[in-house]
Amino acid sequence: MPDIPASVSVLSFEDLPAWRGLLSEFERGDVPHCRALSAPLAWHEALLRALAPLYLASGGPVGDGHPDLFVVGEVGKAPNIEACRALIQDLALKPVRSVRRLGVVMAADRLLLPAANSLLKLAEEPPSHACILFLLEGTVLLPTLRSRARLSVLAGPLEVEGAPPPGDDADWLRWVGEAGDFGAIAGDLAAWRVHALRSGDVELAARFERLRLIAESGKLSVPVFCDLLTLALREELPFEHLFGDFR
Repeated sequence: MPDIPASVSVLSFEDLPAWRGLLSEFERGDVPHCRALSAPLAWHEALLRALAPLYLASGGPVGDGHPDLFVVGEVGKAPNIEACRALIQDLALKPVRSVRRLGVVMAADRLLLPAANSLLKLAEEPPSHACILFLLEGTVLLPTLRSRARLSVLAGPLEVEGAPPPGDDADWLRWVGEAGDFGAIAGDLAAWRVHALRSGDVELAARFERLRLIAESGKLSVPVFCDLLTLALREELPFEHLFGDFR
């Protein structure tokens, strides 16, 4: 389990009505077994530090390496399927020092489909001594997970609507000609992913996310990546044949 950073920014969300409402739920003992919490990415570390003691009923700050707290993924980076499976095993065990065990999935809005699917049963019916918390930015979460979680939204920047990928050959040629560095390309892929999710095409959204991760890896040159991406999306050539060796 990655340690929770010791230094975090001031809790900018403390005065939000939504935050006060969330705290009142804990005061009433209304702790859902599965919650999805949406907040700006910059708040996620601070939220984790604030919420962990409430879930664990520890009565004080939760230090690094707490035996009943399990965090998978990082701020802005979703866990892979192996980490999700390990989380399921960790939450199956009884608490060591706390009232319950807590599993936190960072960047839940960026989960790839296999990793998200591995968590479905846990999200629907975790062990009686465990809770799972999905931290995300925006309100786009795979429907299969969203239906199992109580969604709370802190703050709020305007919800990202996403954007469709290029439509016809002329649009694709224009996009390839204007493609800049991998940061810009990854941004486009993230917007296409949101649009696909809103359209209900989960498999296409997962493909866009895989492409975004490959772009951020920088293992290919920009022109080669754009050519392969166009073949995979526009020409619908088998994705695995083009990108199978790039993780």
